[in-house]
Amino acid sequence: MDERTTNRSTEPIMRLKHANCRNCYKCVRACPVKAIAIIDEQAEINEDRCIYCGKCYIVCPQDARDLAGDLDRVKEMTAAGEKVYASVSSALSVYFPEANLKKLAVVLKKLGFTGVEETGEGTGRVVQEYAELLYEHNMDNVISTICPSTNFLIQKYYPNLVKWMMPVDTPLEAHAHMLRAAYGDDIRVVGIGQCIAYHKLANISEDGKLIDAYLTFEELEKWMKEEDLHITEEEDPDTHFCRSYRWKYPDEPQGLLKALPSELKYNYKLWDMNGETRVNSMMSQFGSGIRGYFITAMACNTACLGGPIFRLHKKDTFGSMDRWLESVRVDVSGKTENPTETASVDVRKKFKPIPFEQREPSSDELKELLALVGRKTKKDMLDCGGCGYPSCIEKARAVYQGMADPFMCIPNARDKAEAQSNLIFDSSPNGVLIMDKDLNILEANYMAEELLGKPEEELRGTPIGDYLDQDFFDHAMLKETKYVRDTIDCPKIGRIIAVTFFKVAHHDIEMAIIYDRTAHAERIRKAVELRSETIEVTQDVIEKQMRIAQEIASLLGETTAESKLAFNRLKNILMIASESSEEQ
Repeated sequence: MDERTTNRSTEPIMRLKHANCRNCYKCVRACPVKAIAIIDEQAEINEDRCIYCGKCYIVCPQDARDLAGDLDRVKEMTAAGEKVYASVSSALSVYFPEANLKKLAVVLKKLGFTGVEETGEGTGRVVQEYAELLYEHNMDNVISTICPSTNFLIQKYYPNLVKWMMPVDTPLEAHAHMLRAAYGDDIRVVGIGQCIAYHKLANISEDGKLIDAYLTFEELEKWMKEEDLHITEEEDPDTHFCRSYRWKYPDEPQGLLKALPSELKYNYKLWDMNGETRVNSMMSQFGSGIRGYFITAMACNTACLGGPIFRLHKKDTFGSMDRWLESVRVDVSGKTENPTETASVDVRKKFKPIPFEQREPSSDELKELLALVGRKTKKDMLDCGGCGYPSCIEKARAVYQGMADPFMCIPNARDKAEAQSNLIFDSSPNGVLIMDKDLNILEANYMAEELLGKPEEELRGTPIGDYLDQDFFDHAMLKETKYVRDTIDCPKIGRIIAVTFFKVAHHDIEMAIIYDRTAHAERIRKAVELRSETIEVTQDVIEKQMRIAQEIASLLGETTAESKLAFNRLKNILMIASESSEEQ
């Protein structure tokens, strides 16, 4: 089946890897529209709410990002020998500092692309269309639509403002129309750039049939490495720069205003906005009573020059901006015209709201949700933002909508942990001592006070050696084992103490669990004494028995000798008597 007949509009393009999430809520804090759901302690991107600004990818400290890229799809196109045309972002030099369009085209054609042009060609056509509409002055307010992420924001969250969106394609969509008009509708069009929102737009624009795929510069670089291809000084003679530097301006802050004819700007009050959070905040204040504004709104802080792939790879630097300015200054006078420039296309577009379900809780339901984490009064509403939401009320609303866990409240988790820790600390049947790295006592529980004979306030700040054997702790500090255990004599407190010493990693504190072994040691001492006494008594008895045995043996020996003598005498008498009888 031809992929251009396949509807890709429902394909999710962003995910956060489950194995890497650590519940830091950094992505929730960064997301300007709170499209990150926390489900079973795992961050998940809600596709219905997402505006594809990419901030969650940039801020994630665990690198949990997972972009469903189009690289394999593009490889299949080129491998099949199809006519594949690339529309490359005019900001390419920000990511590839050694490149210009002609140099990059050499690499792209080795990868199988048929032709290469700048997306700026489409930007030029969009600017022309803007000029015509602004001359007509038929709109009370105008909101620019060259940024797909901003477009998603308005369509999803501010449907009442859709009527003021400039009804013109984004530059990539316009360029795709121009490429197809110039080279045939059977070609493949692949966008290449730094924008995640364009990736989503490629999937849904005209049901995915206008733009066949979108590659980020990151994916292109990966492909180049796989094929061992590098950008050199060689330039492709069949690839041409945009003939007007003004077509590149909209990629930079206030660039659209610079690209438009000056006289048009006096028809409206101009307002330039950059940055996802700022744009979202300003749109929320844009009421129906406002008239006469032309608003240029870009989701990234430095417009397209600060696209998410640039920020992710730390390309949004001063050096990158300098390369951009140099690329804009390139002399394009007398350059060959691209066939797309004269292509007859309609780049008008009607934007529509993209609704999604967003249930609202009642006041009673909010109170119940807040009570789950101990937020029952206004005083309890800390609004610390630790969960990623600006207020406890907003977090409770997100819980109701299935976007948050009620217990992802850091102060509540801390309070519970401290309460449990204090309960264990205070009620332990053993003494517990917390010390600093110099072995000065910081905290002591009730049993430790009993064993050391002083209340905690007097123990606090004193060296452990004032009470227990200092040598044991000095030796324990030198060992690399997790814990050291021994029973030590402590004459300073008149006790024998069993000690288990722990080093608490990464916190510069030490801990000792102690319990009294004095009574046990006394029992052992008495048992040893009793055993010694028993051995002595037993030895005496044995010696007496031996003496008695020897005496009995001696007496038995004398009696035996006398009996033998008597028997011999009797024998002799009997023998003499027998002989006399025979003679008679």
